[in-house]
Amino acid sequence: MLNAIQKVHFSIAESDYYFKEILVNTLLTNPFYKLVKNCNNGHELASQLYSKQETVFLIDLYMPILSGIEVIKIIRQSGSNTPIVTYSSTYQNDIFSLLKSLPNVYYCEKKSIVILDVLKNCVLSSLKNYDTYLQEWQAQPDVVRQYMERKQKGWYSPSLVEIQLMKLCYEGLSNKEMGQHLNLSTRTIETYIKRLTQKLGLRNKIDLIRFSVEQGYYNSST
Repeated sequence: MLNAIQKVHFSIAESDYYFKEILVNTLLTNPFYKLVKNCNNGHELASQLYSKQETVFLIDLYMPILSGIEVIKIIRQSGSNTPIVTYSSTYQNDIFSLLKSLPNVYYCEKKSIVILDVLKNCVLSSLKNYDTYLQEWQAQPDVVRQYMERKQKGWYSPSLVEIQLMKLCYEGLSNKEMGQHLNLSTRTIETYIKRLTQKLGLRNKIDLIRFSVEQGYYNSST
């Protein structure tokens, strides 16, 4: 476990540019966090391991050229016991069985808020028991199944206009600018965003931007 008040030097290997930008920018809002290596795949990170500056690694499990699992093995074979937070979209028991044999590796869901929670409350401190979190993560397949069942029964999904709104939010447009773009009043845009965040169980516009990135709506052709 790291000391939560010390300077946290983190390196990241993530092939999804937009997701990485959201995650890195969120981390850097904390003045005690510093980005050391910003890599687009596992090979880039593995080629820079000679410079051991980080106090934690953030690694996507599935990347081109060199996967997250492979680079994690390389890090451990190099003799480094630096904590690693690694993530994927869904929980997989065979992957967990492989990762648990490697020391100081935290496996979690590929969502920025989850990664930050595990980093802050499990890796940097003991505010949250990782085993408790892991039990929730292991239950994810049931959550996915329930989600698919709800969707088959007509569970809510964003409309074309709402998807456009999420894309414009991601691009940084103000409510007034979005209204001009969609030929709607600013008040109508505000109402759309308020209703959309409520339907999706989100708190605010920032959460809506993260949601659009994590669900791929920012890259939709709609």
